[in-house]
Amino acid sequence: MRCVAILLSIFLISMASALPLLEFQHEQTQPGETILAAITTTGEFSEEISNDQVKFYEGRKEIFLESGIKFYEDTHYLYVYTTREGNFSMKISNILYTEKGELKSTTITTPLLIQTNELTDDNTTYTEILSIKPGVVIANPEAKVKLINKGTSPIDVTYDENEITIQPLHTEEIITYPQKIFSELKISTYKDFTVSIIYPTFNSSLNETPFIEEKFDLKHDPDLLFAELIVDNDTTETIQLFNFGNESITNMVFVTDIDFIEIKTIENMTGKEIHNLSLSFSPNYPGHIQGDINITYTQYDEEKTISIPLSIFVLPKGSTVEDFNVTEETCSDQFGIVCADSEVCDGKAIFTKKQDSIDREYCCLGSCLPIETDEPGSGGWGWLIGLVILIILGAGGFYFYKKSKGIKQKTPDQQIKETTDKYSKRLTGGLERG
Repeated sequence: MRCVAILLSIFLISMASALPLLEFQHEQTQPGETILAAITTTGEFSEEISNDQVKFYEGRKEIFLESGIKFYEDTHYLYVYTTREGNFSMKISNILYTEKGELKSTTITTPLLIQTNELTDDNTTYTEILSIKPGVVIANPEAKVKLINKGTSPIDVTYDENEITIQPLHTEEIITYPQKIFSELKISTYKDFTVSIIYPTFNSSLNETPFIEEKFDLKHDPDLLFAELIVDNDTTETIQLFNFGNESITNMVFVTDIDFIEIKTIENMTGKEIHNLSLSFSPNYPGHIQGDINITYTQYDEEKTISIPLSIFVLPKGSTVEDFNVTEETCSDQFGIVCADSEVCDGKAIFTKKQDSIDREYCCLGSCLPIETDEPGSGGWGWLIGLVILIILGAGGFYFYKKSKGIKQKTPDQQIKETTDKYSKRLTGGLERG
């Protein structure tokens, strides 16, 4: 009887199809979460699946969702960054594989339901949403993973025996150093996520990474500076800089593309030094401003650059801290307007819930007016006024030059009399000689 069972098992295994199978890490996905999945086959893939073969649809309409796919040892690792709620579908076409030496092709089509899972605690509604970028990490030699809290409440995260708490709309960066070509990073929070790490240049014969010494040692905290400001209210924020290296960092230059930020810069940091970088904000216009602080420095005789992203919300003069609270209604529900980057809100502004998203929106309850600029070619009268000023200055300079030389401008009558006198002298001289 036992032999019959073994033979039956062998028969069933031999009859098993090598049809590629798509498996998701989670059955439910919220807008903002990263979808993680894998495509496997009991046969062999004849060629790698490219990102062009992965399409997304809303009904029959093709839509864009950012995604990526990586291949390692007969498995394709797929990730998708979701942005909004809806009933979608994903289609992976023309997957080539072999089954018992025969080349075959198949297409996988699967539904994607993206839906917010709202939680309630003590009559308070909140969401827990974690975005992971990238969904598959290519290490060289370090592996960096950004964890972004896109929910409305803090979330506790555990990874590699480390525990951190990420506040809403904040980002934390994980840095690990893999010790083999393929590894996995386990991230535990309200869900368990597994991020695949591929280190193609790992030296397996030495069982170590080829670059033991990490020479890019300047780090910063937070990874993204989030600030809430009010017009004409001077505010100070601090960013911690860490030199994890033994070598000093020199020739530090700080540059930002946001004009109302003043940076109290430093030039050098010794090995293992921690420095608090002071930023002073003096905004003149309300709005949502995004930019970077770029730090160029020299370490290990190499010039390097890191960027600190900034996300700054500025409310009009007279606003209070309570005005930064987000309402559960959208901007259109409040009969407001979302101003463009080149406009400023002339009136009260509030933060509303973004349509089909958990993100907040800077909503203007007044009018959106263009921000005045003095740039050349903007169509204003500044160039004409400048030209008139130059002409006046030139004329004034010429006048004072003549005056300093003692030259007095003659009137037309004086010029005629002088010419007549010269002519009379010539005639008189001619008669005398005759």
